Amino acid sequence: MTSSDNHLSPLAVSPRKACVLLDCGNTHLYELLRDGQLESYLDGHARRITMRSIHRRIARLLASASATGTATAEMPQPRRSGRKAEHDRWSLEAACQTTEARTVRG
Repeated sequence: MTSSDNHLSPLAVSPRKACVLLDCGNTHLYELLRDGQLESYLDGHARRITMRSIHRRIARLLASASATGTATAEMPQPRRSGRKAEHDRWSLEAACQTTEARTVRG
């Protein structure tokens, strides 16, 4: 075995590994298989999804994104950043109400 043998990529992966690679759920993965967007075969009872079809799907998604102008550089900020500002505003309002309540009682 040579040192280059240690760096071989798999030709096919399990559905679970394909879900991880594509960052999708099991249901969506099987929809992609049903729609013919991914290739698979059975090895005994084990389903295997070809890495070639996974790479082609990613290439199609990237081509589609660049054609529609939604490349990664133009992606919007994550939704979570807005939640923090809203939470801070709520905290500020709650603090103000607490302060007002103390002055009224006091």
